[in-house]
Amino acid sequence: MKTIVCYGDSNTWGYMPKRERPQETTLNRFPWGVRWTSLLQEQLGAAYRVVEEGLNGRTTMFDDPLDICRNGLEYIDTVMLTKAPVDLVILMLGTNDVKEFFGMPPYVIARGCGRLIDRIQAGGYGPGGSAPQILLVAPLKLPETLSDSWLSDEFGAGAINRNDQLPGFYGKIAAEKGVHFLNAAEFVTADPADSIHMNEQGHAETAARMCAAVKEILG
Repeated sequence: MKTIVCYGDSNTWGYMPKRERPQETTLNRFPWGVRWTSLLQEQLGAAYRVVEEGLNGRTTMFDDPLDICRNGLEYIDTVMLTKAPVDLVILMLGTNDVKEFFGMPPYVIARGCGRLIDRIQAGGYGPGGSAPQILLVAPLKLPETLSDSWLSDEFGAGAINRNDQLPGFYGKIAAEKGVHFLNAAEFVTADPADSIHMNEQGHAETAARMCAAVKEILG
């Protein structure tokens, strides 16, 4: 059985887009059978084990001044150690990094992914102590409606521009580190309800694209 770890943020966790801030975050989650991770499991079948490791607000390597435990770099080794041996890591982070209060340019956000990749490759978390395969995924596209979202103040005026630049830098990091690359912005846009999270159709499309990539990488 091949083990796939999906390491991401709220779009991996399955956060449902809403026009107003949900009163209870833990209840605002798409069910199993809708989330792209669950659809990926169904499409790949019993020869694969898909491990869902999504966290709302997770960043590549930055500490969130408004929330705790969101630094992806600090938690990656724990995840890999508990799930080892891992055949493939699907790494999809960066949306939260474009928030204005981090003040990080796209180049630095991409380098955050590079640090995560370095840790995964160096840890011996794959079969027989090898390095797992890695699929680096640039975040989904953010629509212009973000300015009208309840999340607009948190992400700031420049978030869309920063997000639009990520695929180019992510592609360069993937080539530099010798990992696989997929640009989610080419096939999914955040739902205008909150302009950050994907809807059911987005989860279905993401699962289909991930499935094709996994089969190409792992066979």
